[in-house]
Amino acid sequence: MYPGINKFLQSGILLIILSLATIFSYAQAKSFFIPHGDNISEVSCGGVLFAPHYNQNFLAHNAGSVWLRKKIDLSQPFTTSFTVDIIDSLAVDGGAFVFQTDSTSLGESYHGLGFKGIDHSVGITFDTKQNLSQHDPAFDHISIQTNGDLDHSSSNNLAGPVSLEPFYHVTYYPPSNSPERNFHRLVTIAWDPAIKKLSALIDGVLVISAIKDIVQTVFNGNPVVYWGFTASNTQLQWYPATTELTFGHLYFFFGEIFARFNRLPEFDSCYGNPIQFIDSSIYTSGNGADPLLFVNWYWDFGDNTVSTLRNPPPHQYTAPGIYSVKFAITNSAGCTSDTLVKKIGLGSKPEVDFVATPLCTNTAIKFSDQSRADVGTAVAWTWQFDNGNISTDQNPETSFSTPGLHSVSLSVRTEYSCKADTTKISPINEKPIIDYLFTKDCYGNVQYQPALLNTVNVEKWQWDFGDNHFSQQINPSHFFAKDDNYITKLWAVSGECVSDTIKKTIAIDRVDAHAGNDTIAVRNQPVQLNATGGTGYQWYPHNFLNNPFIANPVATLTSDQTYILTVKNSDGCEAKDTLTIKIFDHLDIYVPTAFTPDNDGKNDVLHVIAPGLKQLFYFRIFTRWGQLVFQTTDPRKGWDGRINNQFPNTGVYVWIIQGVDYLGNTIERKGTVTLIR
Repeated sequence: MYPGINKFLQSGILLIILSLATIFSYAQAKSFFIPHGDNISEVSCGGVLFAPHYNQNFLAHNAGSVWLRKKIDLSQPFTTSFTVDIIDSLAVDGGAFVFQTDSTSLGESYHGLGFKGIDHSVGITFDTKQNLSQHDPAFDHISIQTNGDLDHSSSNNLAGPVSLEPFYHVTYYPPSNSPERNFHRLVTIAWDPAIKKLSALIDGVLVISAIKDIVQTVFNGNPVVYWGFTASNTQLQWYPATTELTFGHLYFFFGEIFARFNRLPEFDSCYGNPIQFIDSSIYTSGNGADPLLFVNWYWDFGDNTVSTLRNPPPHQYTAPGIYSVKFAITNSAGCTSDTLVKKIGLGSKPEVDFVATPLCTNTAIKFSDQSRADVGTAVAWTWQFDNGNISTDQNPETSFSTPGLHSVSLSVRTEYSCKADTTKISPINEKPIIDYLFTKDCYGNVQYQPALLNTVNVEKWQWDFGDNHFSQQINPSHFFAKDDNYITKLWAVSGECVSDTIKKTIAIDRVDAHAGNDTIAVRNQPVQLNATGGTGYQWYPHNFLNNPFIANPVATLTSDQTYILTVKNSDGCEAKDTLTIKIFDHLDIYVPTAFTPDNDGKNDVLHVIAPGLKQLFYFRIFTRWGQLVFQTTDPRKGWDGRINNQFPNTGVYVWIIQGVDYLGNTIERKGTVTLIR
C-alpha cells in the first residue's frame, strides 16, 4: 500500500467528520458532555471522535472518556443507536460503550480501551488489538464486560468475545496490496430491565447479549448511572520523524442534524388562516439507516402550545400578534440541536381614519392619515377623491374648485397585507376672493383699502407692509421710514379658509433735492453741476447753463451766481435746493496766513482755496524744523492744528501746495501760516 495515498484518504475522511462535527458549537456540546483524556479530537452533538496524539517519532499511548451529563435510570428501558466508525490501523486499540457511576472516570491507555480500571461499570467493548494477557482472540471482537476488567477469562466477562471481522470492509491499495480495514456500522444498545438483558445489535441484527442484574451486582442497587464512550490508542514502536505512517481513529457518530424549518404561507401575513410548519432539517445517520428513527422533535408555537410531531398539523393562532416559534431536535444521544427561533407576524386589520385641513375651495388641502393597527404598520395607501384625483402618498394634497359636499375614500394596507378602507363626506367651504387699492403722498404715507370680490364673511384681514410691520385693520395707513420698493401683502381669513395672498409693489421715493456743495471757479471756467434726489430737474435761472432741465448741466460764469434747483419724482412730488458759485478773476491758490483751532466754530481748520484747480497733487504742512505734520490730496480736507493728536502752542508753520488747473497747467505755491492758541 502507498502510505501517502492512505494518509491522504484518511485525512479526507477526518476532514469531513470534523467539518460535520462543528455544526454544533463547542459551548452546546459542553453542556451535554463531560470529556476527559488526551485522545479526544472532537466532541459534538454529532458524535465523539477518538484519535491518537503522537510525538515526533510517532509514539502514542492515549486514553479518553466522554460522559453524558444527563444520567439515565436503568430501572427503565433504555435504547440508543449510533454509528461506530473504526479505521483499524496503527495505534487504534478500540473503545467501549459504558454505563458507570462516576463522571470523572477515565480508564487506562496501553490497550486499556479507556475502560480498563473503571470500577462499577458495564462496557460493551470493541477491541481491535489482540492482548494475550487478556486472553483476547486473534480477531477483532465485541464483548460485554464489567468493572473495567478486559480479561475474557474473568468473571467480569459477561458475554463474548464475538468476532467483528464479518462487519469489516477491506480496501487494498497498490503496489503491495496492503489492506485498510474499516468498520462502519449502525450499533444499537438496548437494556431491558424486566428481564435484566443487555444487548448489542449491529445493523439491526443481535450480535451479543447478556442477562444479569447489573443494577444490583455492579451498581450496588442504584439504577441511576452515567453513560458514554471510551477509547485508547497505543503505538510503542519508534519511527524516524520522516516516516509516513497511517493512523486510524474510532468515531461514535450519533448522526448530524442541520435543523431548519419552513412555514406556509412563507411570509408574515394577515391574521385569519392557520399556519403550516414544516420540518426542512437535513438529517444524516452515517450508516444508511433512516436517521429519523433516532430523533425527537419539539415545537413551541409561542402561544403556550407545543407539539412533538415532526410536521404538526396547521396551527391556528387565536389572535393577531408577533409570535416567537421555537424548534429543536434531539438526537439519539439525547443532545438537542441549537433551538431555532423565528418571529411569526400575524397582522391585524387596520382601523382606517384620516383628517383634512383646510376644507376650502381652490386651496391645497392636506389629508393626513390617522390609521392604526394593533399589529403591523401601514405601508401602502390609496386615496380616491371625487375631483378625479388618485394618490398613493400617505399624506397627499388635493384641491376642489367648487364648494359643497365632497367624497374622499382611503384604502390602507399594512406590512402583513391586511387591508381596510373608509369613505368620508366632507363640506368644502368657499374661500375669500380679495384685492386691494392704495394711495400714497410725498412723505412716505400710504393709505390702504381692501376689496372683497365674493360673498364670504371675512373674519380677519391681515396686512404685511413689507418692512416688518403688520396690521389687522380693515383700512390701515402706514408710514415708510426709508425709500425703497416694498412688497405689501394682504390676505383674508374666513373660518379655516384663507384667501390667496395679494402682493403689490409700492415704491417709496421721497424727493430729496441736492444741488451739491457751494463751490468756487474762475471767470469763464466750465463748472460741472451734479444734482440728485429725483427723476426730473430744473435749474433757475437758466442763464449760463448749457441745459437747465437736466441733473448735470455745465455752467460758465463771469460773476458770482446762485442757482435754485427744483427736483420732481414720478409721483409729481417736488423739492428745492440752492447752489452758489463764487467767481474769482484769475487762477490762483490761497491759504490763510493764520487760523485759531480752538473749537469755537470759527477759523478752526486750515483749508486751501484754489479756484480753477482741477487736481490737487498735495497740500503739506511742516514745522520750522522740517517735520511733516499734515498732508492731503483732497482740497476739501484741511488741517485742524493737531500734531500727534495734541494741540501745539502758538507757532509758525510752512506749507507747500502743488496741483494742476483746469487748463492743464501745473501750479506750485509755498508760504507760512501762524497757528494761534
